[in-house]
Amino acid sequence: MALSIMKMRSSKTLVFYPGTNKVTACNFLTRSVFECSPEVVGLLASWDEWASAAEIARAHGWSKADLNAIVPQLLDFSALVTAGSPLAEQETQFSGQWGWGLPTALMHFCVQDSEFMTIEQAEARQIERAGHVAQPDLLLRNAADAIRLPDALADNELLTLMARRRTNRTAAAPTITLRQLSDCLFAGMGITGETRNCVGALPLGMTPSGGARNPYEAYVVALGVEGLEPGVYHYSAAEHDLGRISANHLPKISELVGGQEWVDAMPCLVLLCARLDRTMWKYEDANAYRVVLIEAGHIGQNMMLAATRHGLSACPTAALSHSEIKRLLGLDRLTDAPVYALTLSTPEPDPHSAGHSIN
Repeated sequence: MALSIMKMRSSKTLVFYPGTNKVTACNFLTRSVFECSPEVVGLLASWDEWASAAEIARAHGWSKADLNAIVPQLLDFSALVTAGSPLAEQETQFSGQWGWGLPTALMHFCVQDSEFMTIEQAEARQIERAGHVAQPDLLLRNAADAIRLPDALADNELLTLMARRRTNRTAAAPTITLRQLSDCLFAGMGITGETRNCVGALPLGMTPSGGARNPYEAYVVALGVEGLEPGVYHYSAAEHDLGRISANHLPKISELVGGQEWVDAMPCLVLLCARLDRTMWKYEDANAYRVVLIEAGHIGQNMMLAATRHGLSACPTAALSHSEIKRLLGLDRLTDAPVYALTLSTPEPDPHSAGHSIN
């Protein structure tokens, strides 16, 4: 369709940052960042309803030649949206589903599908940085007259278990057992009871949840779980069972976690995906977004301790390939958000073996 008659409008998910003689713009849904002139910002501000370039030229005094030159660039940058396009549909979903305002949306959507460095690149970057920027203190100590507390690990089985937890990115065996996986899932996600509030029943789980809204669902990519066919599964906390998900293919785990190659030796990956609308329904304050992210840490920590109890290592990562995960799991709403992931494996016993990481 010719640009002169194609119906377009400026994107509803653009934000601008003014600078000297230029403006930096970002469409947070597409993560497109570009620079433009104040005049272009004025053009976008005036093009806020569906209209053709010819109509905008007549109404606002832009020449057709200028518009023909700039409109293709604005479409490429997703500053302009065409009627009926996938981006137009995505913006409609955003306006109907997102309730936490533009600042929170800017943070949330702009960190999706980030590019990640390899371990080697990250180490080289740290070494280079350490050469000219001093590291901040990793621990703060009290003065010599501080009050000494009792030995935390003396005769304390729980704290001793917690002290054994390590992130070990190795796999000494190709499989884990279904029981081990079951316990890890229940520790993080299991439902243990019910409470009620002014609008109805709420589930009580193994971890605290803001308003008992329980926004997380867990999914399992099982490659080496004894008694479980390789595949992708949804964990139902309500019934403590696994439901097979129909997937076009069984991906390599690295395809889901930013290309981290060490994960491909792992028997199992657990994906924690938030349904943000559960929490958004009750809490209109955008601070609740922080609460949802914090809850992933509660769930992950419980899973890690259950794994430690079984002699496993649960390796957490937030380096996620968000779009690939959503495609695999069939999550098509803007408020469905992969947030955290953990691999499960029997680790190599040598803490200094290749590929090992302690944190």
